[in-house]
Amino acid sequence: MKKILKETIRNSSTGVQAIDNVLPYVDDDKLAEIMKEQKQVMCDFYNRAKEGLPAEEVAEAEGNVISKTMMKAGASISAMINREPSHIAEMLIEGYQMGVTSMQKCVNETEASKDEVPDIAKELVRTYDKFIKSLRRFL
Repeated sequence: MKKILKETIRNSSTGVQAIDNVLPYVDDDKLAEIMKEQKQVMCDFYNRAKEGLPAEEVAEAEGNVISKTMMKAGASISAMINREPSHIAEMLIEGYQMGVTSMQKCVNETEASKDEVPDIAKELVRTYDKFIKSLRRFL
């Protein structure tokens, strides 16, 4: 159960950071509104998942400063160069798709080991799918 909660924390904190990294470059009001709503949902997942773990495991799950800094630089530069809503939406969709993949792998591994899969993990996968669908109109 700890492993899947850590993966949920990693995914949701990365999602929040990704939105924060590109939101300053979004000129489309509708896209910005959707991104802010998605960020709030990711914050909710993060807060729910961290309730099940001690603080040191939460910090470990969030990742290190270097990887966060590199992600921020890459996303910010890409968004600065191309502010088109389709580009921003594509960046987010690609990130969410990576989240679906990593979360689903973790869910499958947990199920295969006959351990209980917390509802939050399956819910996050469904939420990523909804996020992707909501962003497709900007492509």
